[in-house]
Amino acid sequence: MKTVVISAEDGKVAQLLTTLAKKMGLKSYVLDDQKKDEIALIRAIDEGMKSEKLPVKSAYDILDNLLH
Repeated sequence: MKTVVISAEDGKVAQLLTTLAKKMGLKSYVLDDQKKDEIALIRAIDEGMKSEKLPVKSAYDILDNLLH
């Protein structure tokens, strides 16, 4: 399975894309800012778990890149 993430500034565009995906038999989800931040944090933690040591500055850099 592949995942595609599309960022839409307009709510109508997001709704149109969601409707189109459903008509194509695909699953679609609309994420609010809180969910996006949670996913970014989970990814940062996952990256940190892959290495033996992660300097604090690097952790902050990863979080900054994921959240912005």
